Amino acid sequence: METPREIVLNNRYHLLNRVGEGGMAVVYRAYDQALDRVVAIKVLRRDYGDDAAFLARFQREARAAASLDHPNIVTVFDVGQDGDWHYIVMEYVEGRNLKDEIRDGAPFRVGQALDIAIQVCAAVGYAHRAGLVHCDLKPQNVLVTADGRVKVTDFGIARALSPAPQGEVEVVWGTPQYLSPEQAAGEPPSSASDVYAIGVILYEMLTGELPFIAEDAQTLALKHLREEPPALSARNPRVPLHVEQIVRRALDKDPGKRYRTADQLGRILIACRRQGEEATQPLRPVPGRAAHSGPVEGAVPEKIRGPDWVARVLGAAAFLAVMGLLPLWGLVYRRYTLPPPVVTPTPTNTLAPTATLSVAVTPAPGEVIVPDLVGMEQEAARQTLARLGLGMSVVGEEYHSTIPALSIVSQLVPAGQPIKRGETVGVIISQGPRLVTVPQAVGAPISMIEPVLTEMGLVVMRQEAWSLEPQGTVLAQEPAAGGIVIEGSTIVLTVSAGPRVEIGANLDDKVLLVACDLETEQLRPGDTLHLTLHWRALQVMSESYMVFVHLTRADGTIIAQRDSEPRGGRYPTIRWTVNEQVSDPYDLTVPPQTEPGLYWIRTGMYVPGSMRRLPVLDPGRAQIEENSILIRQVQVLAP
Repeated sequence: METPREIVLNNRYHLLNRVGEGGMAVVYRAYDQALDRVVAIKVLRRDYGDDAAFLARFQREARAAASLDHPNIVTVFDVGQDGDWHYIVMEYVEGRNLKDEIRDGAPFRVGQALDIAIQVCAAVGYAHRAGLVHCDLKPQNVLVTADGRVKVTDFGIARALSPAPQGEVEVVWGTPQYLSPEQAAGEPPSSASDVYAIGVILYEMLTGELPFIAEDAQTLALKHLREEPPALSARNPRVPLHVEQIVRRALDKDPGKRYRTADQLGRILIACRRQGEEATQPLRPVPGRAAHSGPVEGAVPEKIRGPDWVARVLGAAAFLAVMGLLPLWGLVYRRYTLPPPVVTPTPTNTLAPTATLSVAVTPAPGEVIVPDLVGMEQEAARQTLARLGLGMSVVGEEYHSTIPALSIVSQLVPAGQPIKRGETVGVIISQGPRLVTVPQAVGAPISMIEPVLTEMGLVVMRQEAWSLEPQGTVLAQEPAAGGIVIEGSTIVLTVSAGPRVEIGANLDDKVLLVACDLETEQLRPGDTLHLTLHWRALQVMSESYMVFVHLTRADGTIIAQRDSEPRGGRYPTIRWTVNEQVSDPYDLTVPPQTEPGLYWIRTGMYVPGSMRRLPVLDPGRAQIEENSILIRQVQVLAP
């Protein structure tokens, strides 16, 4: 039997060593001889090569993953066949899978677990927006690099969010330990099914244990369907209550009660991460309620600050109204609601503006009704209280994005409450919006720097640009590093789209030129230009079309060209299926006597016999001349 180092697929991909395997495929590290790079190649086990169902699933993985372009998703470069070898060529990620990280280091620090989960949510949320459910999320399918970047892989059983065609049998795919209850029950998966799996992964990172364990898959499925997982805090007391509540909601048996998409879960985790040091300390339970009450929709629970006086007042008023004892209101109110002497507390969170009670309160002799001070300028509030015979004491300050500096953010005695004339009302005043020093983002991966900027209170706007820098690297930023801006300001990041030129040109409604991978934009005479065209079939084609790739002067004069059927004739267009994406590599050598200057790369398709070019109906992002697609200019330098 051949060893990996003896195998070169399609005279291009030299297998180096095995790096992983599953029930359906084996993954190799390989060398791409055409593009001089290390890649990962997933090869379908030969036993399944003749099985139409497994082959279809394998090809579906290639199509699903190739349609997803995100810095937290492993990129698919190519799909091919060499004899009975069916394979997918993917980005090679230096790192370990999350399962190995959990075995060696769990339970993780809360911040570390949240950082990983946020990146997983970013990847899976992108897939959800593209209309795909992963269906098989598990730590083995999450790769973590040495610098903490996360890459999600293996969309082998991903399925569309649309219903299955009528009459098609639903097959339960997935890994039992991470299978959602609805999948275990044989129901179609949804984006909430992926959220459940992320919840299991987060639970496992925080405890080092799975929520459910059983000896066989059937028993495990029943546990997912019927049992509640052990409390996170019971297995790891360092997990804060609000984190436990988020995980509990992600693991709800009812998909309608979970976060709907990975994006929604990711936003909640980011908000949770912003709490910084609070994420390592448990919160005090709400008096009179279970310590693990359910989380509020879309929010992280706040700390409780003391007795709920508004609720007590409303309850007392209702009771008195029913009993006809309103004349006793003053005595009862003074006994239970007069505030204690004002002290100087250390405020923890912005108090919500106080609402006026719906019950008409008549102050007792010597009392006045406290006015609503929120939003008033400090001196105006002091004068307003003075006119009522009340004093004002500033007991704290906090930043506020909308209330101007030196205006009232909140008051310790609620508006509408009667207090004795001569009492003092404590207030918290605004320091205005928080100022943020913009950090250095240029050179950092967007997947790492964006959560940092978001946590600092900045709004990140991305724009992509072609670059030889790795995909996802920040190329430029505005404002520049070191600038001081208001919290909530927008920072614009120019992010490398990698060496891929997005095109989207439509040729005669038969085929779409999706993009071109271009490794350089500067060459010298004698250099070889490497590029890969990415086509997508729009219909089944009855003819085999030739692809031309020309390097031309500005006037269209050809100085180098390559005309051939796709993949050097090994995969003609008559074999393409609808919506299949085909990657097609080309090499062009710049002639030795080429003069320095700017040259164009042009491409298109034509009928071999008549030489008639397929008409370009829509140029997409490219320019068109005589049904030739102008991909990009390159510069030829002096020798």
